[in-house]
Order: sequence, then structure tokens, then C-alpha cells
Amino acid sequence: MAVDPARRKAVSEVVRQHPGMSVAAVSPAIVLFGVLWLLMGFWPALLIGLVAGGAGYYFLTRQQ
Repeated sequence: MAVDPARRKAVSEVVRQHPGMSVAAVSPAIVLFGVLWLLMGFWPALLIGLVAGGAGYYFLTRQQ
């Protein structure tokens, strides 16, 4: 489950050059985490965030 080095370098360059764009891209997840925190508490929100992040990583890096 290796990530292509060229893509990894491209993503890191975009994040380094445009940090605001990176924050805008993940802002829905930040808002969702905040809403879950208010409704369910910190630990369930953190657990849901970790599971969602792991699932996203898996689906983005799996071999097709």
C-alpha cells in the first residue's frame, strides 16, 4: 500500500506553498468534529474522526 513518491511530493509542495488552501480543504472535517464533540463528547468524536481518517487513507492508497 505504497503512495506514489511523485504524488506525495506534489501534495507536500502544495501544502507548503498554499497552507490556506489546505485548511479550506479540511475545514468541513473540522466543523464536523466540532459538532460531534458538542453532541457526543470529545472521545466519541475523536474515535469517529480516527476511523474516518483511517478509512479515507485506505481508500485513497489501495491498489486498484
